[in-house]
Amino acid sequence: MTDWIFQGSGKSKRHDLAAALAQSPLRSWRTPRYRDRTAAGDPVWVQVVGRDAPGLYYLATILRPTYEDPEWQVDDSPYARWRTDIRVDYRIDPPLLRVELRAAAELSSFWPFRGFQGSTMPVPAVVATALRERAEPRLSPL
Repeated sequence: MTDWIFQGSGKSKRHDLAAALAQSPLRSWRTPRYRDRTAAGDPVWVQVVGRDAPGLYYLATILRPTYEDPEWQVDDSPYARWRTDIRVDYRIDPPLLRVELRAAAELSSFWPFRGFQGSTMPVPAVVATALRERAEPRLSPL
C-alpha cells in the first residue's frame, strides 16, 4: 500500500472543491504521473494549493486502479484521460497547513510541502506515518 498526495485547487473560477464534495465524496482525479502504481485501497492526502492557506485538507481512498477514460476531454492533453477514482472520507479540521508541515522536522524535507507543482506524488512510508499521527485527532468524517 502506498500513500499519495493528489494536488488540487480549493476554489477557482472553474471549480470549488468544498462545494463539489458537499454534493458527493466521489471524485475522478486527473492522474498523469505514477498511474501504473496506484491501487484500490491506497490512501490519498488531498493537498489544496494556491495563495491562501495551502496544505492538506482531505484524506481519501483510491477506489480502483488508474484507468484511461477515452471520453474525458480536457485541454486536449493525452494525459488528461488518465483518471483515478477516489472517495473522500475525511476532512482534516483544522487542515495541515504548509507552514506547519514545513516546520515539522520529520516532514520538512519532503519537497511537496515546499511548493509542489504537479498532480500526484507517492508519499514515503516515514512521511505517511508522521502525517497520520498529526492528522488523526483532526479527522472529521464527510
